[in-house]
Amino acid sequence: MDNFSYNYTQIRKTLNTNAKKYHLLEFILAELAKRMIERLDYIKLMPKIVLDCGSGLSFDSKLLKDIYPKSHLIVLDSSIELLKLTAYDNKPSVIDKLFKKAGKTFAINADAYSLPIKNQSVDFVYSNQLLPYLSDLVSFFKEVRRVTTIGGAFFVSGLGVDSFKELRELGLSTFRFPDMHDIGDMLIEVGFTNPVVDTEHITLEYDKLSTLLEDIRIISCGSSNDKSLYKYLGKDVYMMIKSKLNQPIKLTLEIFVAHGWKDKNIFDLPEGHQVITFNR
Repeated sequence: MDNFSYNYTQIRKTLNTNAKKYHLLEFILAELAKRMIERLDYIKLMPKIVLDCGSGLSFDSKLLKDIYPKSHLIVLDSSIELLKLTAYDNKPSVIDKLFKKAGKTFAINADAYSLPIKNQSVDFVYSNQLLPYLSDLVSFFKEVRRVTTIGGAFFVSGLGVDSFKELRELGLSTFRFPDMHDIGDMLIEVGFTNPVVDTEHITLEYDKLSTLLEDIRIISCGSSNDKSLYKYLGKDVYMMIKSKLNQPIKLTLEIFVAHGWKDKNIFDLPEGHQVITFNR
């Protein structure tokens, strides 16, 4: 994750600017949401409160409501424009009111590093593909652990090292993606137990290089790259790259999914301090 100087103001600005174009990526965003939600079969949990951190276009949120209709759902994103687009009617039906079956949905515009949520108040934290927009994953994981209840779970996905490898082979700049094994180590480091990390590869095919690059721009890849990694893609360079490509143009996504549990409190002490246990 070196050579990065994330500019979160720029990331938020780009996401807000591109929000109305996100529907062009529905084919892959909906598929990623579906695949991640299917993995919830392995997590036996009946949460009272669910947090969807980095909710985007709410493909995941709507599926989460189907799985946990009685749970209160918090959808959180740093892009106010995405939240405006994904607002949907959450009024329970008359039957739901009578039997008190429907949970409420709350939308929050906030930074993932500083969740405006009190300690140990969320039973299940869910985050699908937020990690590529974060440089300090350990800090984010610590913040998630802070808001998670004892006995609660954290379910997270991201892009691994093989993602966009075809673009790098062409000399283009992309995110620096983490190794899936490092994710499990980070979860243990911040205090989550029994972490499980799995991975799969998805190959997208494009007829045109211009369409591929436009999709990359929409999801704001590159907004967080250090300026030293920026490369101007002039017409001559574009045509040279295009001439090297076979049809269809392939793009690899390595998707890792991880989950862990919070089974006890951990106190973060200043550097040089340690906990002393007294036995009576």
